[in-house]
Amino acid sequence: MSIHKSIRKISIRRRCRRLISAILLSAALSLSWVKTSAYAEPVTGIHIPVFSDSLSNGLRVLIVPDSNVAVVSCRLYYFVGGMDEWSSATGLSHMYEHMLFKGTKRLGTHDYRKEVPYLNSIDSLDRLLQNVRESKGEGDTLYKAFFGEIMSLLDKQRQYIKKDEIWEMYNNNGGSALNAWTADNMTGYIVTLPKNRVELFYWIESDRMQNTVLREFHSEREVVTEERRMRYDNRPVNHYWERLNALFYVAHPYRQPVIGWESDIRAFTTEKLKGHVARYYTPDNAILILVGNIDPKKAMSDIDKYFGGIKRAAYKRREVVTREPAAFGGTRFTVAEDVEPRMDVLFQTPGYPDADLYSLDVAEGILSDRSGRLYKRLVDKEQLCTDAGASNNVRLHNGYFHIYASLKKGTDPAKVEEIIKDEIGKLVKEAPTEREMARVVNGMRMSFAVGLKSLEGISDRLAGFERLGSWRDIYDYQEKVAAVKAASIPEAAGKYLKPELATWGFIVPKTATKRNN
Repeated sequence: MSIHKSIRKISIRRRCRRLISAILLSAALSLSWVKTSAYAEPVTGIHIPVFSDSLSNGLRVLIVPDSNVAVVSCRLYYFVGGMDEWSSATGLSHMYEHMLFKGTKRLGTHDYRKEVPYLNSIDSLDRLLQNVRESKGEGDTLYKAFFGEIMSLLDKQRQYIKKDEIWEMYNNNGGSALNAWTADNMTGYIVTLPKNRVELFYWIESDRMQNTVLREFHSEREVVTEERRMRYDNRPVNHYWERLNALFYVAHPYRQPVIGWESDIRAFTTEKLKGHVARYYTPDNAILILVGNIDPKKAMSDIDKYFGGIKRAAYKRREVVTREPAAFGGTRFTVAEDVEPRMDVLFQTPGYPDADLYSLDVAEGILSDRSGRLYKRLVDKEQLCTDAGASNNVRLHNGYFHIYASLKKGTDPAKVEEIIKDEIGKLVKEAPTEREMARVVNGMRMSFAVGLKSLEGISDRLAGFERLGSWRDIYDYQEKVAAVKAASIPEAAGKYLKPELATWGFIVPKTATKRNN
C-alpha cells in the first residue's frame, strides 16, 4: 500500500521501466543459497531471492540474481537526506548529489595536481566572500569583486577538467538509466549496465566514495540556486506545498525542503559540505543493491576488492532525536494563484513501525482511487472536483495522512471541506464493508506485485525497507495490512483523523473575492 507508493516517489527524476518477469515466481523458487537466515514464505506466493551480506567496514550488500535478463541494475544508496541537515545548512545532501558527478582525483581531470592550487585559492576567496555576504549582502561591490575573481580562477582551472567523464564512461559501456536523487532520509546513485560491465560500477562508485573532488563548486552552487527557483519559487503548486509542509512539521527536520532554502544554498561552502560528507557518505552508512544477471559470490569478491579498504566514518553521525509534539489546534494556509484550485489536509501519524500504520493504510484504500469514498462523493456524485483521494505517508519518524481534492472552477472550498469532514465522520462511526476491505487488500497486493516488475523497482523497495528497519519487512508489511480487521478502522480514524487538529491548505484563484479562512 502506501509504503510502496512512498518508495516509488523517492526518485525525483525519471526511471527506466525494464520488466523482470522472473521475480514474480511461485513459492517453489529455492532460497538454498541465501546467506541470511531463512524467513517465512509470504502468503502472496511472490518470492524474491535475496542474497544479503556485508563487508567488515559496514557496507551492506543486497543481490537479487536473475539469469533471464542481460543487464544489472546497480544502485548505491546512502542513508542521508534532508532530515539529517541542520539550520543554515539545508540542501547539503542535494548539493552533494550534484558534486559527485564532478569527478574525483582521477576522474574528471587531466591533471589533478595542477588543479589543487586553483581549488585552494578559490576556497580562500570564498571565505572572504561569505564574510562580506553576511555583513553587507550580495549587492555589495566587494562581494561582486570576490565572486568575479572566483569565476576567473575557475575558468583557468577548467583547462584541466574533463567535463562529464563519469557520464561518458557509463554511456560508452552500455549504461542506461544513469541518474541520482535525493530524498528526506536517503540518496541514491544509479545506473543499469550490461552484465559484463558491472565492475565499472564498483570502480567508479568506490572512487567517488573516498576521492570526490568538489571542483566547480561555486558555479554549481549557482546551478542549484536556479534549480530551486525553477522547481519551487516559480511553480505555484510546488511553492505552496513546500510552505504547507513547513507549517505542518513544527519541530522535525522533515519541515525542511530537500533542495534547501535559498539563503542556505547561497551560504554553502566547501568546508561545510566536507563536514557533512565525512559523517554520512561512508560505507557504514550505505547499502549497495544489485538486481539482474549477476552471480552473488563473484559479486561479493569484487565488491570487497573495491570497497573493502574504505574506512568507516571517523566522525560520529548526528542522529535525529527530534520528534513532532502532539498537535495543538488546527492550522489553515491559503494562497491565491491562477492555477487549478485545490485543497490538502494533513494529519499527524506515528513513525514506522507503529502498529496503527497498517490500519491507516487500509483507511487510505477505503478513501482513495476511483472506487474510494472521496472520489465517488466529490467527483462522481457531487461533481465538485476533478480528483480526490488520500495517502498514508509512512516515514521513519513522524508521518502524515494526506487527504486531497482538486476543485473544479467555481467550486466553493467550504463545501468540499464539509464533505471531507463528513466522510471522515462516517469512517470513525462505522466499520468498512467486507467488499471495501477486499478491494483494499487486493489493490495492495496488486500494487506490491506491479512494483516488482522492474529491476529498479525491486532495488528501491529493498532500500526503502532497509532504511526503515529491515529489507525483510518487504513481505511482512503487506501481510500485516492484509490482516487488519474492519472493526479496527473506526478506532484508528478517530485517533488520528481529527479535522480540528489538522493542517488545512487551500489554493484559490487570484480573482476570488473571499478567502477560505
